[in-house]
Amino acid sequence: MDFSVQSLHTMESELSEELRTVLKTAKVTSTMELNENSLMKLSKNCLTDITLRLVSLYEKNLNTCKSAAVKIDQLKTEQIENQKKLMEIKDMKIDSVQQAVKTELKTWADVAQKGIASKPITTKIVKEAVRSVNDEERRSRCFLIHGVEEKDGEIPFQIVQNVYRKLDFNPPNIVDSYRIGSKTAGKSRSIKVEVEHPTDALVLLKKAGKLRSTDLRSVYLSPDRNKQQQAAHNKLVAKMRTMIKEDPTKFYFIRDNRVKSVDKNNS
Repeated sequence: MDFSVQSLHTMESELSEELRTVLKTAKVTSTMELNENSLMKLSKNCLTDITLRLVSLYEKNLNTCKSAAVKIDQLKTEQIENQKKLMEIKDMKIDSVQQAVKTELKTWADVAQKGIASKPITTKIVKEAVRSVNDEERRSRCFLIHGVEEKDGEIPFQIVQNVYRKLDFNPPNIVDSYRIGSKTAGKSRSIKVEVEHPTDALVLLKKAGKLRSTDLRSVYLSPDRNKQQQAAHNKLVAKMRTMIKEDPTKFYFIRDNRVKSVDKNNS
């Protein structure tokens, strides 16, 4: 069976109900009063019914626990992968700062060797590089929700929570959520969401495809891209549309900055 948080609530409810039934049958009010003497007063048929119900609950909940164990192992693996990816992103950001400084500034030794005048060395370039990295760090904690109808008086936070529920995702702390861009009649603006940690955004984006099997099938998520990243993504989208026209027998998608495909018959 597929594990979900709801299955745990169901298991708890069924166990509690069965316990109440046993206590009522044994004519006691608590488990502290339930003992050999109280059970010996019950008929053989009554004890048989209780035993069979408990065995049935045991088998059912054992399967739930097994499914939960598999799910936990899967989440652990995903968490490790996301942490590795996050570390790679951090390393890339550090490299980008170092590269910016190297390409924009000359060492005093170079200036002396070439015997040329150099523009005054200031912290402007470094500040710009750090500002860029900070912007990327902030974007890594954000994602966009597209395709949700915009209504007067809506609360974006509640829309985000609904998306989390559809993805069976335990909501991280939401720092902020709001519609972006200018409001235009007849169009629904995207919702920008900021969470506390980049890993939360990565995990949610990874699960986003599951929305297609819910009543939010027209809703999709995307990273919070800067202008350069968005331009590169638009090129990939254009390429994917061309590939769809040339060979509509496949499903196409963008992953790791590449257009990939799978046969529809195998999906």
